[in-house]
Order: sequence, then structure tokens, then C-alpha cells
Amino acid sequence: MQLKHPVLLTGGASGVGEATAKQLLARGHSVVSLDIKPSNNPDVRHLSCDLSDPASIDAALGELDGPYSSLLNVAGVPGTVGAELTFKVNFLGLRYLTEKIWDRLADGGTVVSVSSVAGNNWRKRRGYLAEALATKSFADGLAWWTENAGAVGTDAYTFSKEAVVVYTMLLAGRGLARGIRVNDVGPGPVDTPILPDFTVDVGAETMQTMIDMVGRAGRPDDIAEALVHLAEGQIGWLNGQHIVVDGGMTAGFSAHWKG
Repeated sequence: MQLKHPVLLTGGASGVGEATAKQLLARGHSVVSLDIKPSNNPDVRHLSCDLSDPASIDAALGELDGPYSSLLNVAGVPGTVGAELTFKVNFLGLRYLTEKIWDRLADGGTVVSVSSVAGNNWRKRRGYLAEALATKSFADGLAWWTENAGAVGTDAYTFSKEAVVVYTMLLAGRGLARGIRVNDVGPGPVDTPILPDFTVDVGAETMQTMIDMVGRAGRPDDIAEALVHLAEGQIGWLNGQHIVVDGGMTAGFSAHWKG
């Protein structure tokens, strides 16, 4: 399926984002990548962007026109970078960029964000998530986090990914009027350069148990396949969904594949 307009991608310089950019290009799509790191792919238009800094996002978007057929929010950081930075990059920056680019998305386009299996239990914190999502600006969101971080009952990484899941649902409703479908992909462990950071977060034993459930960690291409398919919008009645892409790991724990 040939998209009419370019795809805008965050985090395209490494890991899942880099694999996604390669797959998009292989399918004939034009790709613009926003990343704090430079891209090594000469076929990708790269713009420097720090999602923890609204001014950096504004500067990058100032170089862009549109329209875009799809926005893929792939960039993210592990909790080892610190709670505030984690929340800023994984949720506040993602939301800020998405809101700023919304009017430059083509009617009938798509938005796909990378959350995590860590976002699966968002219902446990529905009230706090509603409060965070009700904030109107990056600064307001950060102030809310500073005040409530100790009360939400989980770590910054988990809460930020739960926020992405609920934001996806909210944005999907807004997109109905223009035919823009919004979904998120929730990977399990993926073999990227930051997997050791996630191992520190959850503990080596827990990480190994997660990987052993399906025999291996995911690969960047595994997640990219789902992102590309959703970006192309070939499933016309799929909207507002948190789609777990973990090789069956979540199902394995739920159905007790291994005693």
C-alpha cells in the first residue's frame, strides 16, 4: 500500500524506530525522522529533536510542512534515566508533538504510538491517568507529575506508558471526524541497546522469566512489522486499541503456559 504523503517518525535513528524506518522505505514510503541522535540512513530525512524539551520539538516542527500520512511515536527511554526525564520523554513530549502536528496529518491518516506491556494495567490508575491527561500543556503536565509522582502507586516508566495507552483512546475519538485512526503497540522485552536498562528496572530474574515464556526476546523488526501495518491503515475498523505485540508472553502468563 503506497501512502500518499510522508511518514513522520520519532526515534528513527536506532532500535525499533530504525527498523521501522527501514521497513517503511522498503515498502516505498517517504520517511522523516525526529531523533536526538543522528540517523545513519541516508534515505531518511533526519531532524534533531529532544522530546524532553518543548522548544526543541517546536524547532523541529518548524522545519516541517505536511501533510503527513502517518505519525509514528516510537521514541522512548527506560526508567533508568530518572523519573522526571522518563515522564517527559515517554508521555509529555509524545503528547506535545502529537498535538502540534495533528492539523498537519492528512484526513484518513494514522497515528501509532509505542507503549509497552507495562501499560497493560492502566485501569488500576484510571483516576490518576485522567488527571494527568487533563493537563493542558507540557509545563502543566510536568507540574502535575512533580506533585503526584509519589502517590500514583507505580514507577514513572509504567505510568508514562499507561498514559500513552489512555491518550491513544482519547485521540482516537477526536480523529473520527477526519477519519484518522489512532492505535498503540505494546511490546514486551525487545533486544535493543537499551534492553540492559530495562533489565535493571525489572530485575534480571524477572526479565529472564519474561523472555523464557516465548523462547526469546523480541527483535526490532518484530515490532516494526506491527507499526508499519498500522501506519498503512489496512485494517479499516481498528481504532483506539492497545495492541500487545510480545510473541504471546502476556497470554503465557495469563493462561499459565509454564507452571
